[in-house]
Amino acid sequence: MRLLSLLVLSVSRSRLALSALLIAGACSSACDKVPLLAPTESTITLTVNTTTVPVNGTATLLASVTESAGTPVHNGTLVTFTSSFGTVDPVEAGTNGGVAIARFVAGQQSGTAVIGAFSGAARAETVQVKVGGAAATALVLRADPQTISAAGGSAEIVATVLDESGNPLPGVPVTFSTTAGQLNPGQATTGQSGEARATLTAPRTATVTARAGAQSATVEVLATSPAVTITVPATGIEAGIPASFTITPVTGGNPIRDVTVDWGDGTAATRLGPVAGATNVVHTFPRAGVFTITATVTDTQGIVGTSLSVVSVNQQSTIPVTMTATPNPVSISSLAQQGIVAFLAQAGSLGGATATISSYSWDFGDGGGTQTTGAATNHRYTAPGTYQASVTVRSTTGVQGYSTLTVRVNP
Repeated sequence: MRLLSLLVLSVSRSRLALSALLIAGACSSACDKVPLLAPTESTITLTVNTTTVPVNGTATLLASVTESAGTPVHNGTLVTFTSSFGTVDPVEAGTNGGVAIARFVAGQQSGTAVIGAFSGAARAETVQVKVGGAAATALVLRADPQTISAAGGSAEIVATVLDESGNPLPGVPVTFSTTAGQLNPGQATTGQSGEARATLTAPRTATVTARAGAQSATVEVLATSPAVTITVPATGIEAGIPASFTITPVTGGNPIRDVTVDWGDGTAATRLGPVAGATNVVHTFPRAGVFTITATVTDTQGIVGTSLSVVSVNQQSTIPVTMTATPNPVSISSLAQQGIVAFLAQAGSLGGATATISSYSWDFGDGGGTQTTGAATNHRYTAPGTYQASVTVRSTTGVQGYSTLTVRVNP
């Protein structure tokens, strides 16, 4: 009986020892899998090698972990990295010399990534990395060329995106828009030079806007507009005398639809229609003064060009005229005279030079009259009386002169 009891006791002790060994082994295995974390009151300082990266760019993350005494934590202390977008590789990294290293990968999204790090209860202050458009601090826009043909020219629009240090920023999406014409493409991504490009095709002047993140810039591309010139008379312009102007439209690439001349003197504008080349236009200013002539040309695309010319209009000059009548008086009953009077008009000088007369308009005072190109004419009076005869002369430049005299006709 005693032998049986001893045998049972021995078996029980063996089982207890085996259980103890199993428990010890399980504890040892589980303890090996528990991560080594920063001790209580440790400090983590997170730094990044760059605060701006392009789309799909990377940045190196350094997490320095020190214990409360200021000494680095044990090697292998596990640090976990976080980011508001993009990825961190690896998410968990062990320290070496108190520093854990990881890499932030931005991905396709633009924005400001907020990156953090923690180990145990210790947590670092977050750092920010601006990605893509968010990293842009300056945007420079240019057009090449800046002047295009209104008939359908094109220009390359180049947007250069710069970071806070003035360096070109690749991988930034740039959106283009225009007030006229078309842009191709409407969005482009900057290359290694920090440039994004689009082609503008426009029939008229256009303002192109580029946007990258919070930055924007504009450039004006000028379409060659039609033009018009005004050639004023070489001689002085006088009120009441027609003056001849030459209006010359120049196409900007599209056909001319019409040309309008506003004389600036309150009279109706002159519309020439779809003229091509130099056109003479005659206008008479109603009064003396200084007037601004505005010529406006419009092409078939509605593009407008204008030209201004300021002219001074003088008071009308007069040609001194002397008028004679022979005989005066004249007799109707005289066989020699028969009431016939010979008139002669002599024009004096104009501005120190003899005026060249182009026409003589005669009024004999009895209801009769005539127009001649010569300075003399005859007229027969048929009834006695006193008549007021006159002559108006006109020079080749449009200047006039006037003279009058009394003719007495006897029976």
